Amino acid sequence: MKLLVFLLLFTVSSDSFAKDSILLPYTLVQDTLDPHLSKKEAVFMFDLSNLSANMRDAQLIYSIDNGENLYYDYSEGDTLIVNVAPGKHIFRFYGGVRYLETPHIQLEIEEQHRSLYLIHFQTYRNSTLRKPVIYLYPEVTTNVSVGIQPLGELTFTYPEIASGWHVTAHPNGILEHQENNYRYLFWEADQVVPEGIVDPTQGAIVSGNAATAYLEQQLTAFGMTAAERADFLTYWGPQMQTKTNLYIYLLFNEVCNTLASLEISPEPAEIARFYVIWTEVPENYNPHLEPQKVPTMNREGFTVLEWGGIEVEAESILSEEL
Repeated sequence: MKLLVFLLLFTVSSDSFAKDSILLPYTLVQDTLDPHLSKKEAVFMFDLSNLSANMRDAQLIYSIDNGENLYYDYSEGDTLIVNVAPGKHIFRFYGGVRYLETPHIQLEIEEQHRSLYLIHFQTYRNSTLRKPVIYLYPEVTTNVSVGIQPLGELTFTYPEIASGWHVTAHPNGILEHQENNYRYLFWEADQVVPEGIVDPTQGAIVSGNAATAYLEQQLTAFGMTAAERADFLTYWGPQMQTKTNLYIYLLFNEVCNTLASLEISPEPAEIARFYVIWTEVPENYNPHLEPQKVPTMNREGFTVLEWGGIEVEAESILSEEL
């Protein structure tokens, strides 16, 4: 693989590294139309320079669309070039003797386009992503396939996922699977939490007794129904109310891809995801925090909703602040 000369002309503005982007394992630097490509061609370019020089004594390992491991030698430069067909693709990168890595990165590219991404390698800490549940609300009764690719290893699914879930989904949310009915799809994973996924200047400090009321307010703002809120709160409320002082941080929508990517066919009009990351902190820990802005899901058309949560050790996300 050879580097293209015009890569040297790309510049990255400060806007490319806006605060929200630190939560993602990549930053889109440039997307350009290349008329020399056919309508069946597209090119991804990955800037790997964020992996420091002293970490490059091993080849970069990467995969495309969950295929076999491929290898890239840094002697060829900092930019990996991958020719693909237009559409959605999944990438995973590992690098260095410590094998810094990324989660599964799902990217979409248009025909005749070249897209340059800066890859953010991170180290990870194990935790458990608990009770993510997936609701499906098609406009008409529809056969739906759902796949999940967590950053860690699946530990439990219900119904059993096998090679994916294949269900008949009804507009009222009922899911038919092998002659049984379900309200949602359930999964858990022995998960890894990327460093930097939490912005410690944002979030909320609440007492255990106040956690349910706080989360109900956020879930309502997000657009969940009373039944969906009840599912969430009856699971997490009892665990949080036994704690004294909690730090709560929320992840929304595409940022949740950092922990797990979803593949759903037919493609929904809206995929709304809501994860809570929380930890018990010392009673005297009460910094000034900016409230998080909660987006509102769009429930028009085929809508998918997923929620889940992770309890973590405080030091793993707030080590410099405690």
